[in-house]
Amino acid sequence: MLHFADSLTFSGRKVVAAWAALPLPASSGSSLPDVLSAHQDVPWKLLSSCREQRFSSCFAQSVVLRGIGQEKAPRPSLHSCESPEQVLQQYLHSHFPGAFSTCHVLQQPCHTQPPFPQFFSPLLTTRGFLQDRAQGSSSAGVESMPVLAALQSCPGLRGLLSGLCRELR
Repeated sequence: MLHFADSLTFSGRKVVAAWAALPLPASSGSSLPDVLSAHQDVPWKLLSSCREQRFSSCFAQSVVLRGIGQEKAPRPSLHSCESPEQVLQQYLHSHFPGAFSTCHVLQQPCHTQPPFPQFFSPLLTTRGFLQDRAQGSSSAGVESMPVLAALQSCPGLRGLLSGLCRELR
């Protein structure tokens, strides 16, 4: 994903930036609204080399979430959404109002078996979920984990793309 984002550079100007939460900080059995609302800001970190470290005004973005399903029904006080896709879409709309956002939610987690390096915290289970304390040394390591990844247009393009969009309407 990082290589894809870096390849989208025109005339020395970065067009998109790659972001990821690897793993997405979540406890086993947490609902998606619980996981997302546990963070004051978005849970992903910038992977691309960009001058701007915070993209609050992107024009468009594509977000993929893997490994967090509907283990537990969301509490009505958080969201009244019927699906994980709706929860993620509402979350994106609240953090990036006015941005064109697409989101995809996959039940399958990201697999991390060898040759994937095992550099994860001992607080992660073999399925990549957070636990309160380490369970001793496990030879299995982290086999899979929930992941949230995003590609966002760079803030410098917002004005240009918004203007083009207005002209097309």
